[in-house]
Amino acid sequence: MLDSHVVLVLLWLIPGTWGCEASSCVRPPTCWSTRVPGSHPPRHKCPDNDLCRCSDTTLDCSAHYGNLTYVPYVEGTFRILNFSNNALRRISSTDFFANVSDTMRVVDLFKNKLVHIVPGVFDRLSKLEWVQLGGNRLSFKDVFAVNFQSTVQNLDVQCMGYLQVGPTDKGVNFSSSSVTQLNMNLNSIESLDMAAFNVTPILSTLFLRHNKLYNLTTALTSNLLHLNLGRNRLFDFPRTCTSTNDSLLPELVYLILDFNMISCIDHVCLPNVQHLELSYNLFQYIMSDTFSQRKFPSLKKLALFEMQTKMRNIAKYAFNHSALENLDLTKNALDFASSVVDSNAFVGCTGLSHLQIASNNFESVSKEIFSHLFGSLTKLTVLDIGESKVGVIYSETFANFTGLTWLFLYGNDLTHIPDGAFDGMQSLTFLHMDSNRIQTISEFTFGERVAKRLQMLNLGNNPLQCNCDILWFKKWLESMPHIFNHGDPYVCANRPHVNLQDFVLNEQACLLGSDAASFTIAITCVLLSFLLLFVIVFRFRWRMRLWFYEACRTSRQDRRRRLLAEGHRYRYDVFVAYAAEDVAWVQQELLPVLEGEWGLRLCIHERDFVPGKHIVDNISDCVSDSERVMLVFSPHFARSEWCQFELKYCQS
Repeated sequence: MLDSHVVLVLLWLIPGTWGCEASSCVRPPTCWSTRVPGSHPPRHKCPDNDLCRCSDTTLDCSAHYGNLTYVPYVEGTFRILNFSNNALRRISSTDFFANVSDTMRVVDLFKNKLVHIVPGVFDRLSKLEWVQLGGNRLSFKDVFAVNFQSTVQNLDVQCMGYLQVGPTDKGVNFSSSSVTQLNMNLNSIESLDMAAFNVTPILSTLFLRHNKLYNLTTALTSNLLHLNLGRNRLFDFPRTCTSTNDSLLPELVYLILDFNMISCIDHVCLPNVQHLELSYNLFQYIMSDTFSQRKFPSLKKLALFEMQTKMRNIAKYAFNHSALENLDLTKNALDFASSVVDSNAFVGCTGLSHLQIASNNFESVSKEIFSHLFGSLTKLTVLDIGESKVGVIYSETFANFTGLTWLFLYGNDLTHIPDGAFDGMQSLTFLHMDSNRIQTISEFTFGERVAKRLQMLNLGNNPLQCNCDILWFKKWLESMPHIFNHGDPYVCANRPHVNLQDFVLNEQACLLGSDAASFTIAITCVLLSFLLLFVIVFRFRWRMRLWFYEACRTSRQDRRRRLLAEGHRYRYDVFVAYAAEDVAWVQQELLPVLEGEWGLRLCIHERDFVPGKHIVDNISDCVSDSERVMLVFSPHFARSEWCQFELKYCQS
């Protein structure tokens, strides 16, 4: 008794969905009758009996909740009888199905509050294959006391409230049963001894999903092919070996153990298991050879999806299995660039065709690390690296994957696709690169052969820049919409609320390549800048000279004083500044007086300026060699730029 209390306390303490199943934080699973494949609920009442609804295959007399305690006669050859939710409580007469044709293959008695069914009641249904007794109050022993005829292969006892099934139920008569599939999902089984099933001759499929199973005792079950123990409370991987290392489940092919609390796998004897489902468990360490061919010789599909605790290490040769075809490590937050995943973890997986490693971390994975990790997986046909922070791919990244058909790179951080990145992938048919950060797609990204081979290409939800570079892709999208039509929009990031399909740009504006256009614009801007500078310099050249002379005014004045101190004599007594239009007055009126009568030596433009010398230099030199300056003011003087220059120069 103490041990069970300890286990219950542990279950209550461990965080996760298991600890919430009985509380209000997780809604308990709803019990529904299992839908028969290929059946469709009738919508119309039967023509000769309004208690039931009919279709070609189904007679539905359900949901009368105590007001219908017998199966009414309805003309027709039906294959499915739905008599669920009628609150029968007891079936005491072997004539209960007297009005039912012998063509009936499925009988649904789900949720009738049954506590007793008389043995032999199904005998008259000679073709009966499937019986649904779920949601009733029959004990496990009472169910099989009914003694189903040999045609019944599928038995559903979901939602019966069973707490345990064990050797105490060995008295159940399986010996004449032909049941191959037993569904015991959605019960409350905490303890199960599989010895309760070892007397059945051909049971091949056993569903025990969504129970509360924490105590499992395995026993030799020779014909079991499919065992589903998902959504339970198992701490340990089931014992599969006898004391002599023979298998307790020698024919088992499918083993489902997801949503448990398993953290490791010890010695196993499962020679034929091909599909192993271990997702949502507590694995933190995957040691070397954990899933090797020596331990699981027939393993083809392995699921390790989203562990409930952080996975800390995947050791080298962890999946050393040449026959393994499908491996799922999705949503484990694995950093493939760190020591968490050994670079030789996938060595030996030479037959791997499907690898799902989405929702992990490839942010810092270089092309060398990627090649070392996955380079030997040359038989891959499906590779999923979506939502894994992939920031860059190279033209060599997928070069070895010549047989890859499906490639998923959605939801990453890619901004660029290198030219020819997929050219070496000779079988690539489906490519998903939606929801990245790709802004432009080069015309050389997809080679001609790749473009012809692609049946699906998803590049939606990327911030595409709608410009000349994207026009070729727009044409491709419009010419082959069946390749791109997957619901994800193609929106122009640089043009709000504009889809790529609606983007319009004159092709003549794109005749010049973007690089050439940028170069041309740059050169033009430089030339225009030089031209503008030249015009400005030419327009204000004399003013610039004046500014220069003003800047050097102090040195000129010092030079002038020094020359005077040294006894220097000026060449001219007076520098005459005048407009060219006033030259006649200067020569006829001014010169005779100042030079003829007064004896002064004047500096006149036309006479004393040095031919060939720049006018600014002539003005500067002549002013410097003149003791005085005379300005001849006139309207012409006021309009002349050179006169203004001389005035300002003299003022400086």
